[in-house]
Amino acid sequence: MKTGKLPWDKVASLLSRLPVDDIDLVMGPSQGEDAAVIRVRDGFLVVHADPITTGVKHAGYLAVHVAANDIAVRGVKPRWFLPVILFPEAFSEVEIDEFFSDIGKALREIGGVVVGGHTEVTPGINRPIISMTAAGFTTSRIILTRDARPGDVLYVVGRVGGEGAGIIAWDFLEVLLERNIEAWIIEEARKYMYQISIVNTALGIRDYVSAMHDATEGGVLQALRELAVASGGRAVIDVDKLKIDEPVEAITKAVNLDPLRILSSGCIVASVPPSSVGGFEKAVEELRVQYSRVGYMERGSGEVVLKKGSVVLDVVDRDIVDEIYKLWI
Repeated sequence: MKTGKLPWDKVASLLSRLPVDDIDLVMGPSQGEDAAVIRVRDGFLVVHADPITTGVKHAGYLAVHVAANDIAVRGVKPRWFLPVILFPEAFSEVEIDEFFSDIGKALREIGGVVVGGHTEVTPGINRPIISMTAAGFTTSRIILTRDARPGDVLYVVGRVGGEGAGIIAWDFLEVLLERNIEAWIIEEARKYMYQISIVNTALGIRDYVSAMHDATEGGVLQALRELAVASGGRAVIDVDKLKIDEPVEAITKAVNLDPLRILSSGCIVASVPPSSVGGFEKAVEELRVQYSRVGYMERGSGEVVLKKGSVVLDVVDRDIVDEIYKLWI
């Protein structure tokens, strides 16, 4: 079995063995959908769980924001968190303390609290593994990935590949130095690890989008692919509009990875009705977040069409295995 997420057809087959039907389950397991939506009394509980299995440095910090982001792209503020943490036997008490400090730092940044979880030392692993469950509650509109429509304008909001570049800068420092990456580039990329929250951005643009999706594993291309699959459409993208920051480009080139196919927490793919484009762009600019208008939605079957001018460069019609896993093989 390949590293990374299981193929969706395999996941669907496995889910067929499990009970998933409930009168109050508004959105359950579905490709491209970021979080479950459960009806409770006068509102909706939004819940999501995600693991961090790559990146030792600051994995606790990452775990909070990665899970929180998937709540936020529903248009809901993340509030409650349950971490399950597995430490390797070689981890020291100092390292465990630092791990929890990172979790606390991230929670304070977004106003979240821990309400439970589990921690243990586990034999047979060589780096910490954390799975974080996040939840939020709303009585307002829930944004679903499947609601992107033909004719919608597609935007990428935030830094493409920043999370992946940050992990590489922290965990593969010697490799980067051996390959003559300048110190300032490494230091800049390391800062990206602290710039992956999209909570404020997502809540600030929620009134203007048809759909939005957090770019995590598989990067921006997988986020676009999941948006297209969930909505039953096709994302047409101008590759010249996909901006890559210099540190991300330098680091990914040094380790021979595609910046469009690596972890990109901190980046949102948004589908915006033409009538809302003005309000959307104004809102993003007021938030002082970088963004690019990269393409549009049309009718299709879950493809991402990459174009340069009128020339089609590639058609992505399969889920992407995040390229960062290559560094641990």
